[in-house]
Amino acid sequence: MHLGLKLPACIDLQQCPQRTAQNENSTSAFKRGHILNEDEVDALRADIQNMTTPSWLTSIPGNLGQPSHGKLKADQWRTLGTVYLPISLIRLWEKVVPNSDRSSRCHKMLITTLHLISAVIIASLRSTSREKAKLYLHHMSEYLKGIRELIPDYKFRPNHHMALHLWEYLCLYGPVHSWWTFPFERLIGLLQRLPTNFKPGKCGPYRALHHILIIFIVKDNLKKPSHTLL
Repeated sequence: MHLGLKLPACIDLQQCPQRTAQNENSTSAFKRGHILNEDEVDALRADIQNMTTPSWLTSIPGNLGQPSHGKLKADQWRTLGTVYLPISLIRLWEKVVPNSDRSSRCHKMLITTLHLISAVIIASLRSTSREKAKLYLHHMSEYLKGIRELIPDYKFRPNHHMALHLWEYLCLYGPVHSWWTFPFERLIGLLQRLPTNFKPGKCGPYRALHHILIIFIVKDNLKKPSHTLL
């Protein structure tokens, strides 16, 4: 389960370089999930390159949206969504231009996106409570309602349904850092890089390493809570 939720298809960075603000129809763009125009993508990239951040913060490619940097990892999506996007989008979309349908829609998209960002931040806290879990549910519900209103044809995924149940897990198991799957993702990446001569499971040392890592992860990251908040 990735709590660094991938930002909605409504912000499609891969498609933006091929479009300009002048030739993009606002209504059709929103229906297709294409929101950011070329100038806004350039502004976001400039913010990423110029913003001063702590050294421990996960880095984001300065050429965000270009195929050359490959797919973003879950933690990169989380950093993009909780650090860079709020600053850039508030600056770009906070003011509504009179008589501009696109500006009005972008402002609504800003509010919707901030609900998602708030939900991600609350879900990723290192402490939780029943009140915080309910606040997460509120923001996630408002985010999904906003997407339904702005993009009526958008097809929701199973992850969206799962996200509405996450507040229950926060109450049952506590902060997500003790039970999320980032350790397993790292383990998968490590095992994929091991040379096996295309014969997985038949190399003694690597198989032993696999079992050792599994035991370590289960022991240190999946501890059974002593109480719940439900």
